[in-house]
Parts: sequence; structure tokens; C-alpha cells
Amino acid sequence: MDIAINRIAYPDFRENRLKTGHVGIHNGKIKVISDTPLNGEKVLDGAGRLLTPGLMDCHVHIESSLLTPARFGEVVAAHGTLRVVADCHEIANVAGIRGLLWFMEDAKTAPCDIRFAVPSCVPATPFATSGGKLGPVEIVELLNRPAVVSLGELMNVSAVLNRDKSVLEIIAAAKERGKRINGHAPGLTGKALRDYFAAGIEDDHETSCYSELKERIELGLHVFLREGSAEHTENGAYRILDEFPDRVMFCTDDKALNDIFSTGHIDFHMKKAAALGIKTMNILRAACFNGPGYYGIRDSGEIRPGFRADLVLFDNTQNFNINKVIVNGQFLEDTSAVEPDLPPFLAQSIHISQPPAIPEIPEQARGIAIDAANGSLITGKLSVNAELPVFVPEKDLLKLVVIERYGRGHQAACRIHGFGLKNGALASSLSHDCHNIVAVGSSDDAIRQAIEAVISVHGGLSVAGPAGTYTVTLPVGGIVSNLIPALLAKKLKELTLRARKLGSSLSNPHATLSFMALEVIPHLKLTDRGLFDVDAFRYFMSENKQ
Repeated sequence: MDIAINRIAYPDFRENRLKTGHVGIHNGKIKVISDTPLNGEKVLDGAGRLLTPGLMDCHVHIESSLLTPARFGEVVAAHGTLRVVADCHEIANVAGIRGLLWFMEDAKTAPCDIRFAVPSCVPATPFATSGGKLGPVEIVELLNRPAVVSLGELMNVSAVLNRDKSVLEIIAAAKERGKRINGHAPGLTGKALRDYFAAGIEDDHETSCYSELKERIELGLHVFLREGSAEHTENGAYRILDEFPDRVMFCTDDKALNDIFSTGHIDFHMKKAAALGIKTMNILRAACFNGPGYYGIRDSGEIRPGFRADLVLFDNTQNFNINKVIVNGQFLEDTSAVEPDLPPFLAQSIHISQPPAIPEIPEQARGIAIDAANGSLITGKLSVNAELPVFVPEKDLLKLVVIERYGRGHQAACRIHGFGLKNGALASSLSHDCHNIVAVGSSDDAIRQAIEAVISVHGGLSVAGPAGTYTVTLPVGGIVSNLIPALLAKKLKELTLRARKLGSSLSNPHATLSFMALEVIPHLKLTDRGLFDVDAFRYFMSENKQ
């Protein structure tokens, strides 16, 4: 026996109760569950603590952590998450199928088991320029891969409701291959909801309230309770776990690195559920049992002989503090990830000449500004005096710029309110979903400095001000770092501190900036082709509408 863990409690999901016993591990598998203590090369006294299968995140965009899959795996495995289903549409928007295949290769070295959902909407719309595209041919090629367990969330709701032929084709292709169909139905209820899921979609994670969760389950769907950085499930909705224990799972969707470090990962869901009085076995079902069964991941999700020895030892069922993590039959501290070499198409993904020209705001668009709000992806439409200068920092009127970075040469600019910068600029090559360079600042010179800093390091996040320029590099496609996670977290804190010194009161200025070009989130956004009215789904005003 490689490892013996004696005197533990463990869940038996078939009998729906906690049992006590002693667990032996050999060759990465659970070898035996015994009524008497066991011997092994390594012996751990469980002292009555709780041993569970590895936790599972059923839907996550790894890029939100700014980490490669291998680095992401290091971070979440420490929180007991040993199963992940990743929808990596961000890297696909940058580098298409080549970017996704590199992510899949990198994931093989992670200490957790990362499976993939094929992104279904790359790019999200034709109104912005992306570096990659996934059409039906690429999607089918990816669906054939063993690491793929689902077709990623179908965000083009109108195409689903209108039974768009290309959407129906990829749904059928996924079903033919036994893959799950992930949903994305924020705010849908009644007939629209029924019509959306009648297309063959099987789950949803885009609701936080009890009534909508229940409506979806009663339609025969599975639901994922989401706890990310910006989105959270309401406390009252957690009772759905006790009412429908077999239909509920957990996911993070989008969770920033510093938030994982400070609050946890799927273990956060467990702590929250326990504090709300949810039954222990139902918490464990959602955290580690339902997910592998739903996605067809064999030999996982239970503590039984022959199952994979991916296990978590908790202190108790009230606090769910992690004492030990076992991955493939080894203690986590005895494992290591190996970062593969970065290919040139990801390392050199920005194709902009230096120095970049800073575009002017069209005269016709000077009477309106994007109104950004702290902690929200939704922006307002703010009417302003068109005769005002372009930059009025004392009124928090700044310039927002988007520079297309894939070699087409598109540029756009507009007014923006809400960032609070007094003297300086921010720039980022992480800019959902197409990841063109976006910048905001109090002068063209400051904006140029911030953009040049991003270009010079082939992608990253920058702050430019009187104290100089500070940059966090994102060399993997301009959206992801390959730094050690703890070092990256430290640099991100310094970046935010410097942005606040320039006058911004936003809790995470660069995170807010990264969504200012996302043309599918209301109400007003700026793409590389012009100011975009999301409500009307057309350009508001643009000098370049091709």
C-alpha cells in the first residue's frame, strides 16, 4: 500500500450517509476500504476527519484567473478542486483552434484533471475583430477529442431561439458524440426558456435566484450554483440543494486569482452551504459526486475500491477546512507541474506598429459617453455637452480607445465616465471577448505611453502616470501569465494600487476596463470598429463600419 489513511469518515452516495473506516491507496487508485487500520509506505491518521472525492468545478473560464491551465491547476488543487470543465473561449478568440490545443496540452501537466468544453461562439458577434474563429469544422474536430466533455455555453440566445441552422448542427454533432450541451440563459423564463432548452441544451449556470433555478430543474435541466468574482448565488437559493440534490452542481465561471487566494474555490461553495444549514450529504453531492456522473467521467466522484485516488481530507463537516489533498495517489505537495514552451503564435500575438496612433473621437459622438460603474459589466449611456474638451478630468470625462491588434488596423475612440483618473492612463491587451488593446486616460500622451508599454512586452496590463509606467506581462496570447501564481498575485495588487494613486476609485480598474469593449453586455460599448449600441445591436456612431 502506498498510502494508508486510517480513522476517517467518508460519504457513501449510494446509501446516502457518512460511514467510518480506513482507506488504502495503491498505484493511484483506492485499493481497499477496511474496518481495521491499514499499513502503508505512508500512514496518515485521519483522527475522525472527513475524506471526500476531489471537488469539481463544472464550468470555468480559466483565463479569468490570468493563469495557464497548469498554473491554474496548482492553485485550485490546493483548495481541493481536482476536476474541472474549462470553456476557454478567451484563448480561442485570440488564437483559434491552435490556442485551444496548446491549452489542452498544457493542462496535461496540471495536478488536477482538466476536461474541456468546446467554445460555441467564437467570435461572439461580427461587430469586433478577433484573432481566432471556430466554425463548425473546427468545433467538430475538437468534439472528437477525449478531453472534451461538452459543447460550451451557447451564448447566442437569439440564434438558438430562431433555430439557426449552424447552431443546430453543432448541437447535433455534440449529441452524436455523447457530449453534454452547456447552456447560457440569463433572465430567460416562461416560453422563451422552454424554447431555448428544447433545442437540446441540458444545463444552465446563469441564474442566482431560487425561482429561476427551480424553473430550470422542473424542465428537466441540471443547474450549477455559481460563486465567481462578480456573480454570486443568493443565500436563499441554496435550499435548492436539499430539494433537488441530484440536479445541482457547483461552478465558479469567472474567478480572479486574488479572489481564489482570499476566499477559496469550490470549497467556498461548501462553506457557504454549510453555514446556511444545507444537509452535509447534499453539499458533498454537488461538490464532488454529481459532476463526474453528469459529464461521464469514469472512476471518479466516489470513495470505492478501483476509483481514482483524487481525495480531499477536511477537518469536519461544518467548516470544511482542508487538511490534505491527494492527487492520483500522491500527496499534493509531492507533485509538480511542468510548464511547456510557449509557441511563437502565442508569444508574439500582437501585431501593431510602434508608436501607435491615438484615434480622435468623431465629432458626432462627442455628446455621449460610456458610463462605467464599479462592480458591474453593464454600462450606461451618459449625455454630455458636445462642446466640452475631449479630456475633462475634473468632471471624470476621459477618452476610451480600442486598437485592433491582429494586423487589420482598426481603431476607435469615445468619451467615458467612471474611471476617475486625474493624470495618467491604463491599458490592457486582455479585453473581452476579442482581446484588442483597450486604454483609458486623461490625455493622448498618457494613453500612448500605456499602450506602448503593453505592446513592448507582447501583451499585458499597464499603468502610466507621473511616477512612470508599471506593467504586468501577459505573454500567453496577451491574456494569460506564466508566472508563479503567488508572484502574479503580488504584481496585480501593485497594479491596482498604482491605478488608485492616479485617482481611480474602482475596486479593480483593469477588470472594469477589460469589459468596455464587450459588445454583448448592455448598454454602450466601444469595439475596434466604433461605438456600439448594444440595445439596438448596431453601431451608435463610427467612422469605420466595415
